[in-house]
Amino acid sequence: MDIDAIVKHFGLAEHPFTTSPDPRFLYFSSQVREALAKCEFMARDRIGPIYMYGPIGSGKTSLVRRLHEKLSQHERFNVKLLISPNLKSSNAFLRLVMESFDVKTERSYAASLGNFEAFLLEQFENGKIPALLVDEAQYMTREQLKLVHYLLNFETNKTKLLQIVLVGQEELGTKIVNYRELASRMFPIAMSSMSLEDLRETCCSSALPSPADETHSSRARTPRRRITFSVHTLRDFPKMPSRSASSYL
Repeated sequence: MDIDAIVKHFGLAEHPFTTSPDPRFLYFSSQVREALAKCEFMARDRIGPIYMYGPIGSGKTSLVRRLHEKLSQHERFNVKLLISPNLKSSNAFLRLVMESFDVKTERSYAASLGNFEAFLLEQFENGKIPALLVDEAQYMTREQLKLVHYLLNFETNKTKLLQIVLVGQEELGTKIVNYRELASRMFPIAMSSMSLEDLRETCCSSALPSPADETHSSRARTPRRRITFSVHTLRDFPKMPSRSASSYL
């Protein structure tokens, strides 16, 4: 199948059906909007760390990438996004975190922690907010979670020096809940799969709008279609017969 030919035939700007978690195609359901707003608020006001968990397909990876994009737009934030690697020791994970922030590591674990604390204090004095986002965090070991717990001790009397957001599947929630000392210091966000209402709304927007339909609410149009179809394509595409939502289910 010639994908380029299909894209050209239908007048698309790009291929509309890919499995990569492109944040441009994030479906802003009520729970996604709420989770994104909460993450932004917690990071901006340095309130505390977050762990977000949910089933596969609930939009967690696209959401955390969107969060990374939004925070990175502000000079005040120093944001790093990591995919939880298959590391066995907390020392290896600490070195990865420090290298992502361009902080010098040492052979000694304690010396590396000292360097990182000095970096966080310097960032605080310069009005910067370091934020560490970790995706696929369900693979983090107990030792790595202990390091996260330790990093939360880097704070002033009022402010966390490092904002942390852990994102992963439901196993992440279980791991943190079973680690009471860490759970008591983090704020949870539970994500769920797309609801039937969201699915109906997505299906209702399957038919392309005619020029007369373009005044309808943009909320009913999926982000993926708004991006992949050009304005010229939408206006010139022949009108399709209307169908009820139930006919798609």
